[in-house]
Amino acid sequence: MAELTVKSECNSQLRDAVDTFLNVTFPVWAILSPIGFCAGIVQLASAIALHNSVLYTFYGMSAACLTYSLTCILLKRALSNDLMIVDKQGVRLPHCVGPSVNVFRNIPWTSIARVQAVVSPEDVRSSKLTIVRAKGSAVNLTLKHLQPDFVEQFLLATSMWAPDRCDASLQELQSVVRIGARESDNVSYTDLWEEELGRRFCPTAYVPLEAGKSLRNNSLKVINHLASGGLSALYLCQMDNKNLVVLKEAVIPQNGAENVKEKARELFDREAHLLMKVDHPGIVRVLDSFSEAERNYLLLEYINGTDLRQLVKQKGPQKEPDVLEWAIQVAAALKYLHEREQPIIHRDLTPDNIVLRNDGKVILVDFGAANEFIGNATGTFVGKHSFIAPEQLRGKATVQSDIYAFGCSLYFLLVGEEPEALTESNPRDKVPSISEELAEVVLSCTQMEASDRYQTVAQLLPVLRRVAAQSAVL
Repeated sequence: MAELTVKSECNSQLRDAVDTFLNVTFPVWAILSPIGFCAGIVQLASAIALHNSVLYTFYGMSAACLTYSLTCILLKRALSNDLMIVDKQGVRLPHCVGPSVNVFRNIPWTSIARVQAVVSPEDVRSSKLTIVRAKGSAVNLTLKHLQPDFVEQFLLATSMWAPDRCDASLQELQSVVRIGARESDNVSYTDLWEEELGRRFCPTAYVPLEAGKSLRNNSLKVINHLASGGLSALYLCQMDNKNLVVLKEAVIPQNGAENVKEKARELFDREAHLLMKVDHPGIVRVLDSFSEAERNYLLLEYINGTDLRQLVKQKGPQKEPDVLEWAIQVAAALKYLHEREQPIIHRDLTPDNIVLRNDGKVILVDFGAANEFIGNATGTFVGKHSFIAPEQLRGKATVQSDIYAFGCSLYFLLVGEEPEALTESNPRDKVPSISEELAEVVLSCTQMEASDRYQTVAQLLPVLRRVAAQSAVL
């Protein structure tokens, strides 16, 4: 695996102006000037042979033509490299960035005094990042001159390699960037999945790991604490000083009965090994599981995107065609899980756990293995009640329980608010403009009795595809 490196094209008004000038004047410096240089050399040779008094005139003309051509060629070459690169060594800038030309492109982390931002909530792309150097002038970067994905990655890289030089304004910028991305229908920014994870867990005395903590023989380093609640937490980590991963932590209280704790660990290990065998483009990859210092961990791949709860929180109810497209993708992933030789029930299907990726596809993340693990250890139910089927609340999750949660998630996306717990949900009661066909799907999925719902996702998928086709025609 290659070392973690963040790259972005980095434009500026100065660079664009110089590049435009060079393109417009290309015939002059690439053709006429070399011809003038050659002509000057010929005339200079003739003047020397004839002892002509205009010798220095020809000499000056040749030198001027040569200097002009070489200067333009060097500028063109310098402008051809417009990449800004960030890695563990530091920041490497293009020669022309911001309002100035950089002679010294490399800025090691050790020479950076502070990284700060000037945030413009009204126009996100007008916000600025400033790299303040210990010696030398500061480098100002306007967001509109950077690729959208790069901003989030740059902030992550800075918190990773220069955490003590991150100004508080960077957190504000990160928040504004994410909101701005959703308002402009660009959801390519990382939302780090679970801003509201804590609402799904019971309160308890629990201290998450601190940034900088190393795990698994120093192969994992905690970069950021993403979210926590009750007896679980999520962390952004770096693995082997290279790739970013997400670590899910589950802890059981030490005062529990030993046999109950042991049973919970067995359940966690069984679920983890099942999940590590899952291979589907619509499901997050579980890379590994391990235990350390009485804490249990799932190691998950890192996904760029925003979860659907945050999308609705910022933009409100979603359009029916979009919801149908996502529903078909989620249903396909559930079908894969349910039809495995050893069927897997997600058990925690909520908008929080459906992430919209950079490519516009959705992916399921954060299985309920940790929830069941904690529930068995503590004797209490753990989960998000508005999305939990009655039989799962009684301790018996089935594939129909996932279908119930699926219907509740569709309701949330269409209406913009959570369904009432343990009720049949009809989105047309809140939003009459929703098609009757889609409302009927949600209502059927959320029936109180499991036998009254779709019995399998294989039955549900063709219905979703038919409703989507009808919606597209309309």
